[in-house]
Amino acid sequence: MNAQETPKITIITPTYNRAHTLPRVFESLKKQTFRDFKWLIMDDGSTDDTASLVEVFRENSSFEIEYYSQSNRHKFLTVLDGIKKVVSKYHMVVDSDDAYPDDSLEVLYNEAEQIKNQDDYIAVMGLSADEEGNIVGDRYPNDGFDGSILEMRYKYKVRGDKFGIFITSSYHKQIEGKDYSLYEGKGYIPQSVIFNEYDAKGIKTRFVNKVVRYYLMDTEDAESVSNTRWTGKNIFGLMEGHLSFLNSYRKKLLGYPKALLRNIIGFQYYALKNKISFSKIIISPKDGVIRLLGMLLFPFSFLYNKIK
Repeated sequence: MNAQETPKITIITPTYNRAHTLPRVFESLKKQTFRDFKWLIMDDGSTDDTASLVEVFRENSSFEIEYYSQSNRHKFLTVLDGIKKVVSKYHMVVDSDDAYPDDSLEVLYNEAEQIKNQDDYIAVMGLSADEEGNIVGDRYPNDGFDGSILEMRYKYKVRGDKFGIFITSSYHKQIEGKDYSLYEGKGYIPQSVIFNEYDAKGIKTRFVNKVVRYYLMDTEDAESVSNTRWTGKNIFGLMEGHLSFLNSYRKKLLGYPKALLRNIIGFQYYALKNKISFSKIIISPKDGVIRLLGMLLFPFSFLYNKIK
């Protein structure tokens, strides 16, 4: 690809002190059968030798690498900063510690290109596998389908971490004009606060039963989000994730009572951990039925908080 041409895919990798795992991603990208992509590395204030490592990557790469370093904002905002820079038709958020099948980009690109009415869609999601090649969680039903994340998780009960490619124009429309400054300095924020919103609007995702990521657990890595997201400093984000779910789907959740109750209690539990007042906890959900259920369930959330 000519350096002046716009690539078809931008690979966004947020990273923080991950110089020890970034070579894994680099090696996966070097082996990709699909070559029309750019790697955008968003350095979230690393204090290790990430910057010098990127220069080594550039010297040994046949694809374009852009590198941006900024003060630490945590993954959610760093990913958003990267997405806002994307000008390619598609983009992917590739973690700084995973590996990918050699045909991952080719599979996802070809699947996305088969979608004719792309304005109605935002993503193509495939499967993840562990280090032994076993599918993480469940396969999608019906050999894959077009629909919503809510259906996928709660109607079809598909579990496990998934991975895919996003249609940039659709994604940009969903984040345009939104103020995410509330999340500045708040630690881990789940990407679901964005996914819930667009999914509830009826923006479709295509789910395909093809492995497009190897999900690797670095259990000894103190900087891994997988190992830190449940710690005390991230309770604000956990609260926001549950609230986003409730406020995005609202009455749609009446068809999924277990999910509704679990997220009401989850929101209230983390809200109590954040020392949010009772009155604010009750009025934060926007739907009247959910507020009423919240009042009835609050004693259980309070007791759960005390026990935990």
